[in-house]
Amino acid sequence: MALLPRTDAHPIDTPSLSRVILELHRAGREAAFSSFQPLVLELVRQIVPFDSAWWGNAAADPMEIHNLQLHNCDASIVEVYTPWMEQDFFRAALIAQPGTSINMADLTTRAQYIRSALYRAVGKRYRIEWSLGTLLVEPVSSLYEFLTLWRHDGEKPFTETERQTKELLMPHLAEAHSAARLREVFDPGQSRVSRWAVADERGFLRDASPGFIHELRGHWPAWQGSRLPEAILQNVRLATPYNTAQLKLQITRKGAFRFLQMLPATALDSLSTREMEVVSRYGQGDTYAGIAAALGLSPATVRNHIAHAYRKLAVNNKAELAARMLAARPRF
Repeated sequence: MALLPRTDAHPIDTPSLSRVILELHRAGREAAFSSFQPLVLELVRQIVPFDSAWWGNAAADPMEIHNLQLHNCDASIVEVYTPWMEQDFFRAALIAQPGTSINMADLTTRAQYIRSALYRAVGKRYRIEWSLGTLLVEPVSSLYEFLTLWRHDGEKPFTETERQTKELLMPHLAEAHSAARLREVFDPGQSRVSRWAVADERGFLRDASPGFIHELRGHWPAWQGSRLPEAILQNVRLATPYNTAQLKLQITRKGAFRFLQMLPATALDSLSTREMEVVSRYGQGDTYAGIAAALGLSPATVRNHIAHAYRKLAVNNKAELAARMLAARPRF
């Protein structure tokens, strides 16, 4: 849809914009993540007045809105709007120009908008008379992050100056949001490991180190997109470790997110669960008979498990086995 010409641009209030940007970055460093979005929306309102808003993320394939923060708007809008998503000319303009703030007044006239089926089904019900939105593509996850402001007065469209102001503000807002999210998952004083990721409970990546992405693609060469590989989604949802002989993922619940830390695989990771149970007891001094009685196994089976473990770990005696177990203890 072609943009309509605008003549209502005035100089941006640079001092006010600078003040809000500073406050944004301060909020990213200091505000609790649960209060970050409401706080930031109040900051935005100081330089771009609005009546209601939604701020969230969306997956492109399949198209789905999630992690939504609503301001002065009923939550039913998501259910009502979803069937109209593909017909929304405003959404299409946002996707076509990521990083550019889009003013509805540049896309359509007031008369055309109120005659549209979209207005009758959604806009009128939720008092969306004018929209000003910006969509960014998150660099790690490829998820859309969007913030759309709405006005309830049909006589007060957003101006070109307000559009430009919001466009300048949006990258700072997204960066501060990312900083607040990382503070939510990293413990105070925790050293940031080289291979880590932050995901929501459904497995959509929100942040990740380059090393994590590289290793993940090494294990699942066909993997791509914003959602983690299918094989680990259940572990992510439940916040339980994912362990194989080749890959060890520590997954921790952190508020609404999951913190994934990729730990280096060791020879001990090649042991089966039963072999680990047996050699742990053996390395601590238990006898074949004692281990057999404790685990409900025959002494011969215990001997076989220990022999297999010796070969996998390349050790020759109990002392070497105990040393190997001790060295690995912090990781288990």
